[in-house]
Amino acid sequence: MRARRRCGRQRKYNDSPIVPLGELSAGEAGRVVKICCRAGGRRRRLFDMGITVGTVIAVKQIAPLGDPVEVALRDYRLCLRRDDLDLILVEVVE
Repeated sequence: MRARRRCGRQRKYNDSPIVPLGELSAGEAGRVVKICCRAGGRRRRLFDMGITVGTVIAVKQIAPLGDPVEVALRDYRLCLRRDDLDLILVEVVE
């Protein structure tokens, strides 16, 4: 099993914590602050799905075993793997 890569430490920006999207629970939402993967196929795929800096992403459902996770963004829903969620840093919004 591969170790999860973390991008930076938990920080605060505008009094809201910045955490990986994978740490949010169902019903919570966050605004994308940074995508922590190098230029390449994975980063391009996330951009093509509409996950860009400033986009608000809401976690809708989490599968019983924790993977995949259904998220809502830009008027559609999308299922993402945990590995991809941990690469997306978000600012928690209420």
